Amino acid sequence: IDFRTSTSFVTASHEEIIESADFKMGGSVLFHGKKGYAKKIEDFNPYIKVINIETVFPSSFVVHLAERQEVYAIEFDGGHYICDDQLRVLRIDTSFSSEPDNAMLLSQEGVTVENNLKEGEYVKNIKSPTIYSVLYGLNRPLGEQQALIESITLSTEYDNVVKKDQSITTLKYFSGQTFKIVNDSYGLRYKAKMMNDVYCQIYDFIGKSIVDKDKNQIVLTEENLKDCLVIINNYYDYTRFTESDCYFDLIVN
Repeated sequence: IDFRTSTSFVTASHEEIIESADFKMGGSVLFHGKKGYAKKIEDFNPYIKVINIETVFPSSFVVHLAERQEVYAIEFDGGHYICDDQLRVLRIDTSFSSEPDNAMLLSQEGVTVENNLKEGEYVKNIKSPTIYSVLYGLNRPLGEQQALIESITLSTEYDNVVKKDQSITTLKYFSGQTFKIVNDSYGLRYKAKMMNDVYCQIYDFIGKSIVDKDKNQIVLTEENLKDCLVIINNYYDYTRFTESDCYFDLIVN
């Protein structure tokens, strides 16, 4: 057994993990079903992820493992499923409260999550948001994301310009701001970078003017920016703009 990550929740010994796989002794290593062994190991402990099982000739296997991380908390009638980024249920919490040092709340509008899942099963009627991996690629590791993001909500909205539904990712930050990424399947990396930039500079807008729906000038204050909504979108003229071209609107109460 070779763990490629540190372990906090996997307390089983190497011997117990090996026993859970029920390896068949004897015979050539070429004729063993490694997928079956991997499944048994993952069934043994929901926190274990089998990266691969390496064949070492002439007669051995090295099982490379990682510990799954608690990324999302998904509410159901009775508590929360604490899941990894693939929405595998790692544990069930009946008294979960979102904090900057634990899983991010995840929901999808119009979807009711089944309440009879067990540890090791997957939440299948909610899609896993790609924003997590995109932010990770922008040097926002899991700990930083959890410290910033209280909740992630997936939804769709009808767009009158393109005459179709657009997928939306909405992120509520612990600091009070809400970021709404429109058409999140297009240019998400660039939109996520813009979100990071706006968040880091949000209070630089104090004293700047914006125009309200009645075309009145409003001078932004700190109070305006504490709970503002930032909508990030792309330009629709694809003949002039690429997916790297995006913009944001700042909405204040």
